[in-house]
Amino acid sequence: MKKIFTILLIFALLLTTCLLGFSCKESDPILGERFDLTNQVLDFIKETYYSDIDYDLADLYAAYGLVSSLGQYNYFNSVADLLSSDTDGKGFGLIIRNTRYNEHLIDCILEGSPFLTSCDGFTPQRGDEITYIDGTRVYGLSNDLYSALLSTLPSDRDVTFTLKRGEESFDVAYTKVDFAFPYCIYVNDLNGVPTDFGYIWLRSFTMTKDHRTEEEFRNAVKSFLNDGNRALILDLRGNGGGSSTVLATVASALIGENVAVGTPLVEVKYEKKGTSSYVFSTAAQYRVDTPIYVLCDGGTASASEALIGTMKAHGTLTALIGQPTVGKGVAQNAPNDSIEDSVGYLVDKGQDAEGNEKIVGDYFVQLIVGRYYIYDEAYEGGKYCMHGNPFIPDISVTGDNVIDPDYGRDLYIHAAVEDYNSKKTQ
Repeated sequence: MKKIFTILLIFALLLTTCLLGFSCKESDPILGERFDLTNQVLDFIKETYYSDIDYDLADLYAAYGLVSSLGQYNYFNSVADLLSSDTDGKGFGLIIRNTRYNEHLIDCILEGSPFLTSCDGFTPQRGDEITYIDGTRVYGLSNDLYSALLSTLPSDRDVTFTLKRGEESFDVAYTKVDFAFPYCIYVNDLNGVPTDFGYIWLRSFTMTKDHRTEEEFRNAVKSFLNDGNRALILDLRGNGGGSSTVLATVASALIGENVAVGTPLVEVKYEKKGTSSYVFSTAAQYRVDTPIYVLCDGGTASASEALIGTMKAHGTLTALIGQPTVGKGVAQNAPNDSIEDSVGYLVDKGQDAEGNEKIVGDYFVQLIVGRYYIYDEAYEGGKYCMHGNPFIPDISVTGDNVIDPDYGRDLYIHAAVEDYNSKKTQ
């Protein structure tokens, strides 16, 4: 009897152990053999390749990898890297557009640019290709390398640019000037476009101390109205988004006269917290009441898409022209001030040769915190989730676009003019 009781007791203990093991595994499935994978890799490197591992560097790359694993719109950068292209407020006042072959074409020569003046009888213009800078070949360079080269150019002497127009090449020499690049550009009477069109190029929704995007946009709308234009072309090509504050200002001028101040336009839903914040319409001294054509492409994302959705919901978007947008309907944590004014969102600390603590570097982390929903009664529940749902243009544009002094040859702008003329004659 005693023997049977002992067997039953052992069986009960084994059963209890199994149940507890199953319970632990069920409640904490993440911890397991892979939990210590980083140290296993480090041990493997020490045993087979190199014994003196830089653990600080390994830690840094592990952090980069962890943020990257959260998705394509999250990123981790050092503040030094983000400021590496700083030009000390000087530049040439050019906006460049790269082709698929990394040709660098002048897309816009801004007011105040030295390129607006003639050099040796030659005046640069939109569409010219920059092929050499101070004898260094730049055609074929990626946009990042091209920008890095520009940032290293001196400010105290002329820089020689070799420009190609058709089959001919020209050399021009200019010196950098103090320059603040605008994020919003207004042009009236585009060359090759009917005079009743006004053009606003909104390059970004970013808001920093150096980029007063809201003010630039208000001034653009005021000028558009004062010039008596009958149609607006709003260019959002390549605009990856930015501040929801700028979005509220821009949207409020483009959603019609009858939208009350304080009307919710966009909901930002924070899944983890279970809370939401909202983008409301604001007071707009100047509102566009003409047909509005919006240009978009595969670089149009985030706040740009929220603007498109808001205009669609209020019926003020005459036509969306171009290529499908990104479908990036997510909000991210971002700085309110310029990165240069910040000590960094994460500070990496180490030790100097004497063993004293020192700051190794500052890092800026941007993570998705929520999703955008457009208030639109046309959808179930009255809201439209943007994420993963790119906007499809009403008028599609395919093929390589033309960068030329004649804006009428721009395929996107040409499509807007054609649609406007066809509706006007109906």
